Amino acid sequence: MKLKTGTAVAIMVILVVFSVCFGAYRGWNREKALVNETYAGLENMLQTRVESAYNLLTVAARHMPSGNELLQRVANERDVLEGKYSLREKAKANEGLTGDAAMLLQALAGLDSVKNDSRDRMYVESYLPQMLAESESLTAKASYNTAAKEFNESLRGSFSGWLARLMNVGPAEEFIAQ
Repeated sequence: MKLKTGTAVAIMVILVVFSVCFGAYRGWNREKALVNETYAGLENMLQTRVESAYNLLTVAARHMPSGNELLQRVANERDVLEGKYSLREKAKANEGLTGDAAMLLQALAGLDSVKNDSRDRMYVESYLPQMLAESESLTAKASYNTAAKEFNESLRGSFSGWLARLMNVGPAEEFIAQ
């Protein structure tokens, strides 16, 4: 049985289109998997932030009433960073923790009970501010966000990325609080 030239060309075009689409889909999924592998580093940085918040709250609980609004905000932000929330929600909590932890440290530094407790004074004046600043800096420099931004820009800026998006390959979630 002979195929007509038009039928053969149509089959060949269909196979080429399928190959291009399948290649785009597999390639972009592989790239996204590489981005997701860097997420573990970000999670480690966020865990350091959580530990810093726990330490701050432990010291603050010894000197402030449990219903204090600032204590509650820091505890809520810690819970978001530690919980099953989106990266956007975690980024927002991370930003909030930066400001709220600084205000809580400032409030603690002004309390006579902290000034009279040499251990807690040391925590409030040196250890906790340093730990919070370092964890904030490391989180900001996490390679996950760079990888996610580069992936998203490439996905939006190429023909194969357009094909992959048509086949439901979505952008990587970025660690930004907007």
